[in-house]
Amino acid sequence: MKMNYHKNVELALTLGFEEVCDEKAYRGKYYINDRLIWIHDIEALKARLNLENNEDLKHLNYDVESYYKYVNYTDEMVDKDLRLELIKAAIYSDSSVLSGKFSLLEHKDILDGMVGLLSEGLGEEVLYDYAHQMQKK
Repeated sequence: MKMNYHKNVELALTLGFEEVCDEKAYRGKYYINDRLIWIHDIEALKARLNLENNEDLKHLNYDVESYYKYVNYTDEMVDKDLRLELIKAAIYSDSSVLSGKFSLLEHKDILDGMVGLLSEGLGEEVLYDYAHQMQKK
C-alpha cells in the first residue's frame, strides 16, 4: 500500500523540503527544496495543470526525479526513514547517550537494528546498549 498524504508530507519534510502556504496549492500548502516543488501525485498534478508530460512539470520547477524515487514508498518505509533520522540526530546532538557515536553511521546492520528497537518504543539507552553489544561482535 502506498503512503498516505500525511506520510508523503513527512517524507518531504525529512528530505529537507520546506512548507509554503499558498491558497492555490493542493490543501493550501506546497513543499519546496532548492527551488524544486514536491509532487504528491504526478497524474493528478498534470491533470490539474492541463499538462501531458513530465518535461512540462520540470520546466515549472516540479521535482519529478524525487517523485519517481519515492513513489513506491509505503507508510512503513517513511516511518523507518524518520526513525533513522532521529537516531542520526541523536548521534549528532550534544545531549544524548548516542552523542558522538559517529562510527555507528558506518554500520547499516546496527542502525537497522536500532531502528527496529526504536519502533518498539525503546529509548536511547537501550539503543546505545544494543549498538555497544553489536560492535563487540
